[in-house]
Amino acid sequence: MAQVSIERRENRFVQELLSPSDKLLLNSTRDFVEEQVMPVRRELDESTRADYKLVEQTQKKLLPLGLQGGFLPEEYGGMGLTSALTTALLAEEMGRGDATLFGPLADGLLAMRPAIGAGNRTVLEHFAPRFLQEDEVYLGCFAVTEPDSGSDIENPDLRGTIIGSSARLAGGEWSVNGSKSWAVNAGLAGVYCIACSTDPSLGDEGVALIYLETPAEGFRFLGFEDKAGMRGCRQGGFELKGVRVPETWRASGPGEDARLLRDNQAFARLIISALAIGAAQGAFDEVLGFTTDRIAAGKPIRQHTVCASMLADIAIGIQVGRDAYTNAAYEYDRPEVYGEGSSTHMLSRASAVKIFCCNAAIHATNRAMELMGSYGFVTDYYVEKYWRDARTMQLWEGGAHLARLDVARGYYDFDQFHRNELYELIRSRK
Repeated sequence: MAQVSIERRENRFVQELLSPSDKLLLNSTRDFVEEQVMPVRRELDESTRADYKLVEQTQKKLLPLGLQGGFLPEEYGGMGLTSALTTALLAEEMGRGDATLFGPLADGLLAMRPAIGAGNRTVLEHFAPRFLQEDEVYLGCFAVTEPDSGSDIENPDLRGTIIGSSARLAGGEWSVNGSKSWAVNAGLAGVYCIACSTDPSLGDEGVALIYLETPAEGFRFLGFEDKAGMRGCRQGGFELKGVRVPETWRASGPGEDARLLRDNQAFARLIISALAIGAAQGAFDEVLGFTTDRIAAGKPIRQHTVCASMLADIAIGIQVGRDAYTNAAYEYDRPEVYGEGSSTHMLSRASAVKIFCCNAAIHATNRAMELMGSYGFVTDYYVEKYWRDARTMQLWEGGAHLARLDVARGYYDFDQFHRNELYELIRSRK
């Protein structure tokens, strides 16, 4: 068989951006994907339509890599893995195999990042040891979306006024009420970080990120969603009725919690960007192999100029997307130069990158299907799974259209509630 690819992996991004320890972790993750994920990719997806046992077993095999608790500060036993760039590159490697395996890990990171950012010792001392277990998977859940408002909580123009979940302080405890939907790891997590409001009229000052531990009285899981893509990364809804937690289990305080929420939003979009590029790379690898072996008109498919052009377009989307997310993540890791992760600039950059990378992944999988014909959408190959996952990721974190508004804010003072004098005139004449 002809050589499938002559590309050097080391040339995919600027190696000097990573420390030696980061490179070691990235190489270990790549080896794990090659040895533990690639051979069972189809079986992993089949597991999500049965009992999830293989998914859970594979997640447990990830524990020796240290990714479950590696994001924790070193003083709490973690590796201090806070770099968005390193995390994103790890996400791409996992996405190349099966992006759904990284989703549960990422949401544990997202759940704990507000406490880490705020330096909340009470929360970290209580939950950190659970993430550092070497023989048991421990998951976190960052719960934002609500059934009645969709992505409104992630809309900066609404400034937290639409949050339905409430947190009321009495007797040194928070009483949390409300409901959440589409939460990754819901029903599986041991710790939840809940986006609430102490008073919607206060706007961002009323936004509160409250931690709770399950099982808890007043917490009711509503079930998992049955999804087309990212099935191994389970999402569901839950209700909170008078769940009581200590006062110190709020991430930070008025105003600061809203900032931490926006920071998490930018970080998550960068990670999804990398996952999407990983899925695109996985599909590209598949179609390169297929078009090497498949003969049409006496020669391999990829030796036809039309097909070579299509393969080039896939490669362009992947490489430009990778360049974009590594560049944005590098900026994110240097707030002293480029601004905080919660800044309008950073949210704009992260949103632009997510939109581009998810589009590139969908384009890559679509083109791969076209080149493979009927083989592209059968489960004997893996392209259709990459396609389903890419389409799902495009809709995560507020979706592509809300993200476009965040992009616009990076270039001018866009405000959905900008005063419209003509509209007021029309209303006055009704």
